Amino acid sequence: MYKNVKPIFFKALSGIHAGSGADLGLVDMPIQRERHSGLPKIESSSVKGCIREEFEQTDGLPADFVKAAFGPDSGKYAGSIAFTDARLLLFPVRSAKGVFAYATCPYILKRLAEDFALAGIVLDLAPDIGKDGKAQVSSDQLLVGESGKALLEEYTIEAEQTGYAQKLAENIAAWLKLEDPKYVQENLIILADDDLRDFAQNNTEIISRSRIDSKTGTVLEGKFFTEESLPAETVMYSLVMTSAIFMSEAARQASATVIAAGAGADEGKYLLDTIAARLPRYIQLGGDATIGKGLCRISLGV
Repeated sequence: MYKNVKPIFFKALSGIHAGSGADLGLVDMPIQRERHSGLPKIESSSVKGCIREEFEQTDGLPADFVKAAFGPDSGKYAGSIAFTDARLLLFPVRSAKGVFAYATCPYILKRLAEDFALAGIVLDLAPDIGKDGKAQVSSDQLLVGESGKALLEEYTIEAEQTGYAQKLAENIAAWLKLEDPKYVQENLIILADDDLRDFAQNNTEIISRSRIDSKTGTVLEGKFFTEESLPAETVMYSLVMTSAIFMSEAARQASATVIAAGAGADEGKYLLDTIAARLPRYIQLGGDATIGKGLCRISLGV
């Protein structure tokens, strides 16, 4: 069982295409989504692979650290670091005031609290969207005039400013470790679960891609397709978990440097502390790296 757990946050700087393969629906290349909720996600294998790639390119790590932490290519023993699927925390929705809102909902926040509990972090995250259906906003930045309403996309939503939403926005901005947290602090809105789900399903970015024949100037046959991406400013989170190093005794002898570095200490804590100390500020998640997709700012811990 993994005993060392910390949350890790991803704030999209560009659209993220974590694809689920080809599809016969309206979008040829859709993104990954949870089956039960329809909310976007990024598979844990994608998260782990991208972070492993960053550490493989990091100088100054103890010998064989990547093998001990992420597992060897040979598969002779398992890696000692694990990641959960990246789940949605904030979804950007176009707003008539304030440009856009960072939207979340009670279901997402309840699940966040359950995930944080695995890391030993206790949060009171149980906002109530009452019978009046009013959304909660962190400030009046999203409210139009004195109407007490937010205009998101083409929808008018009854909303009120609450201390709970304000405190939540301040916490999330602190978790993301932003130099300028003001926009998150002022533009957060807690919607009803169904409203958030509809925005997350229907307001992703859909782009058309093609390959042009240089001789004819026309699209090559079979080279035109539509592709879905999570929009920039989306905030996702995952859990990073570590355990004792799984190396066999023979492998430990061959990797004395990394073991010696953690000698006398909890190996899982050593691995997690090393990850935390050397985690890059920016990372690329998902596909389409050569066209600037998947750029994220990341932060570890709360």
